[in-house]
Amino acid sequence: MLPVPTVAVLSNSPALASVLAATLRRGSRWRVREFSDHRALADYMRIAPLALLVTDFDLDRVTAADVALSIRNGDDLASRHVQIIALSRKVDAGMRRKCVQAGIDEVIVKPMSPVYLEERIAARLADGTTTYVSAEPYYVGPERRNRVSLDDTRTIPVERRGENIVSFLAHKAMREQQPDQPVA
Repeated sequence: MLPVPTVAVLSNSPALASVLAATLRRGSRWRVREFSDHRALADYMRIAPLALLVTDFDLDRVTAADVALSIRNGDDLASRHVQIIALSRKVDAGMRRKCVQAGIDEVIVKPMSPVYLEERIAARLADGTTTYVSAEPYYVGPERRNRVSLDDTRTIPVERRGENIVSFLAHKAMREQQPDQPVA
Protein backbone atom coordinates (compact mmCIF):
# COMPACT_ATOMS: atom_id res chain seq x y z
CA MET A 1 0.00 0.00 0.00
CA LEU A 2 1.28 3.45 -0.90
CA PRO A 3 1.89 5.93 1.93
CA VAL A 4 -0.66 8.70 2.44
CA PRO A 5 0.72 11.94 0.97
CA THR A 6 1.29 14.90 3.25
CA VAL A 7 -0.07 18.33 2.31
CA ALA A 8 1.35 21.37 4.13
CA VAL A 9 -0.52 24.65 4.55
CA LEU A 10 1.72 27.69 5.12
CA SER A 11 -0.05 30.94 5.96
CA ASN A 12 0.38 33.99 8.18
CA SER A 13 -3.35 34.13 8.70
CA PRO A 14 -4.51 31.61 11.31
CA ALA A 15 -8.08 31.91 10.00
CA LEU A 16 -7.13 31.03 6.42
CA ALA A 17 -4.86 28.20 7.56
CA SER A 18 -7.57 26.64 9.74
CA VAL A 19 -10.27 26.93 7.06
CA LEU A 20 -8.01 25.36 4.44
CA ALA A 21 -6.78 22.64 6.79
CA ALA A 22 -10.31 21.81 7.96
CA THR A 23 -11.50 21.56 4.35
CA LEU A 24 -8.56 19.38 3.35
CA ARG A 25 -8.97 17.09 6.38
CA ARG A 26 -12.54 16.14 5.39
CA GLY A 27 -11.33 13.15 3.45
CA SER A 28 -8.69 10.65 4.37
CA ARG A 29 -6.84 10.90 1.08
CA TRP A 30 -3.94 12.87 2.58
CA ARG A 31 -2.49 14.16 5.86
CA VAL A 32 -2.54 17.91 6.48
CA ARG A 33 0.09 19.85 8.43
CA GLU A 34 -0.33 23.56 9.26
CA PHE A 35 2.59 25.98 9.49
CA SER A 36 2.62 29.68 10.31
CA ASP A 37 6.35 30.19 9.71
CA HIS A 38 8.51 29.16 6.75
CA ARG A 39 11.36 28.16 9.11
CA ALA A 40 9.09 25.68 10.90
CA LEU A 41 8.14 24.25 7.50
CA ALA A 42 11.83 23.87 6.58
CA ASP A 43 12.52 22.10 9.89
CA TYR A 44 9.65 19.70 9.26
CA MET A 45 10.83 19.02 5.70
CA ARG A 46 14.25 17.95 7.00
CA ILE A 47 12.66 14.95 8.71
CA ALA A 48 9.56 14.16 6.64
CA PRO A 49 8.71 14.40 2.94
CA LEU A 50 5.86 16.52 1.63
CA ALA A 51 3.81 15.82 -1.46
CA LEU A 52 2.34 19.29 -1.83
CA LEU A 53 2.59 22.75 -0.27
CA VAL A 54 -0.25 25.29 -0.27
CA THR A 55 1.04 28.73 0.69
CA ASP A 56 0.11 32.38 0.65
CA PHE A 57 2.31 34.24 -1.80
CA ASP A 58 2.96 37.11 0.62
CA LEU A 59 4.33 35.84 3.94
CA ASP A 60 6.17 37.59 6.76
CA ARG A 61 9.57 38.77 5.46
CA VAL A 62 9.51 36.32 2.51
CA THR A 63 7.35 35.37 -0.45
CA ALA A 64 6.22 31.97 -1.70
CA ALA A 65 8.87 32.30 -4.43
CA ASP A 66 11.59 32.57 -1.75
CA VAL A 67 10.19 29.51 0.05
CA ALA A 68 10.04 27.58 -3.24
CA LEU A 69 13.66 28.46 -4.05
CA SER A 70 14.81 27.31 -0.63
CA ILE A 71 12.95 24.02 -1.12
CA ARG A 72 14.28 23.46 -4.64
CA ASN A 73 17.86 24.29 -3.65
CA GLY A 74 17.86 22.68 -0.20
CA ASP A 75 20.19 19.69 -0.03
CA ASP A 76 19.19 18.65 3.49
CA LEU A 77 15.44 18.26 2.83
CA ALA A 78 13.65 14.92 2.71
CA SER A 79 12.07 15.82 -0.65
CA ARG A 80 12.82 18.68 -3.02
CA HIS A 81 10.22 17.73 -5.62
CA VAL A 82 7.29 19.17 -3.72
CA GLN A 83 4.40 20.51 -5.75
CA ILE A 84 3.65 24.09 -4.72
CA ILE A 85 0.37 25.98 -5.02
CA ALA A 86 0.53 29.68 -4.14
CA LEU A 87 -2.48 31.79 -3.20
CA SER A 88 -2.58 35.50 -4.06
CA ARG A 89 -5.03 38.35 -4.47
CA LYS A 90 -3.49 39.47 -7.76
CA VAL A 91 -0.99 38.18 -10.28
CA ASP A 92 1.19 40.64 -12.18
CA ALA A 93 4.02 40.07 -14.64
CA GLY A 94 6.77 40.37 -12.00
CA MET A 95 5.10 37.89 -9.69
CA ARG A 96 4.49 35.49 -12.58
CA ARG A 97 8.19 35.62 -13.52
CA LYS A 98 9.23 34.98 -9.91
CA CYS A 99 6.88 32.00 -9.65
CA VAL A 100 8.19 30.41 -12.82
CA GLN A 101 11.83 30.94 -11.85
CA ALA A 102 11.24 29.54 -8.36
CA GLY A 103 9.41 26.45 -9.60
CA ILE A 104 5.92 27.16 -8.26
CA ASP A 105 3.47 24.85 -10.00
CA GLU A 106 0.29 26.87 -9.80
CA VAL A 107 -1.09 30.18 -8.52
CA ILE A 108 -4.72 30.41 -7.45
CA VAL A 109 -6.28 33.86 -7.17
CA LYS A 110 -8.10 34.62 -3.92
CA PRO A 111 -10.90 34.59 -3.00
CA MET A 112 -11.46 31.00 -4.01
CA SER A 113 -13.62 28.21 -2.73
CA PRO A 114 -11.87 25.78 -0.37
CA VAL A 115 -13.62 23.01 -2.31
CA TYR A 116 -11.98 24.28 -5.52
CA LEU A 117 -8.61 24.18 -3.76
CA GLU A 118 -9.32 20.63 -2.66
CA GLU A 119 -10.06 19.68 -6.28
CA ARG A 120 -6.80 21.30 -7.48
CA ILE A 121 -4.82 19.43 -4.82
CA ALA A 122 -6.44 16.13 -5.80
CA ALA A 123 -5.59 16.80 -9.46
CA ARG A 124 -1.98 17.69 -8.63
CA LEU A 125 -1.48 14.64 -6.43
CA ALA A 126 -2.99 12.39 -9.11
CA ASP A 127 -0.27 13.57 -11.53
CA GLY A 128 2.49 12.61 -9.10
CA THR A 129 5.98 14.06 -9.08
CA THR A 130 7.12 12.68 -12.43
CA THR A 131 6.71 16.07 -14.13
CA TYR A 132 9.79 17.57 -12.49
CA VAL A 133 13.08 18.41 -14.13
CA SER A 134 16.44 19.11 -12.59
CA ALA A 135 18.83 21.29 -14.53
CA GLU A 136 20.97 22.19 -11.56
CA PRO A 137 22.25 24.74 -10.66
CA TYR A 138 19.89 26.71 -12.89
CA TYR A 139 16.44 25.23 -12.34
CA VAL A 140 14.75 22.52 -10.34
CA GLY A 141 10.99 22.39 -10.62
CA PRO A 142 8.00 21.52 -12.75
CA GLU A 143 8.40 20.78 -16.46
CA ARG A 144 6.77 23.79 -18.09
CA ARG A 145 7.69 23.21 -21.72
CA ASN A 146 5.75 19.97 -22.23
CA ARG A 147 8.52 18.64 -24.41
CA VAL A 148 8.25 15.11 -25.65
CA SER A 149 11.18 13.49 -27.37
CA LEU A 150 10.07 11.82 -30.59
CA ASP A 151 12.05 9.96 -33.19
CA ASP A 152 12.09 11.58 -36.61
CA THR A 153 10.14 9.09 -38.76
CA ARG A 154 10.07 11.21 -41.90
CA THR A 155 11.63 9.66 -45.00
CA ILE A 156 13.52 12.86 -45.75
CA PRO A 157 15.44 13.88 -42.64
CA VAL A 158 15.45 17.44 -41.43
CA GLU A 159 18.36 19.32 -42.88
CA ARG A 160 20.16 22.01 -41.05
CA ARG A 161 20.27 25.28 -42.91
CA GLY A 162 22.54 28.21 -42.40
CA GLU A 163 25.13 30.40 -44.04
CA ASN A 164 27.86 27.81 -44.30
CA ILE A 165 26.00 24.52 -43.88
CA VAL A 166 25.19 22.17 -46.73
CA SER A 167 23.41 18.95 -45.87
CA PHE A 168 23.98 16.09 -48.26
CA LEU A 169 21.92 13.64 -46.19
CA ALA A 170 18.59 15.18 -47.21
CA HIS A 171 19.62 15.39 -50.87
CA LYS A 172 20.69 11.73 -50.85
CA ALA A 173 17.34 10.68 -49.37
CA MET A 174 15.50 12.69 -52.03
CA ARG A 175 17.51 11.03 -54.81
CA GLU A 176 16.74 7.57 -53.40
CA GLN A 177 13.02 8.32 -53.49
CA GLN A 178 13.14 9.56 -57.09
CA PRO A 179 15.82 7.53 -58.94
CA ASP A 180 14.47 8.43 -62.41
CA GLN A 181 14.91 12.16 -61.98
CA PRO A 182 18.19 13.74 -63.07
CA VAL A 183 20.08 15.44 -60.26
CA ALA A 184 20.52 19.15 -60.83
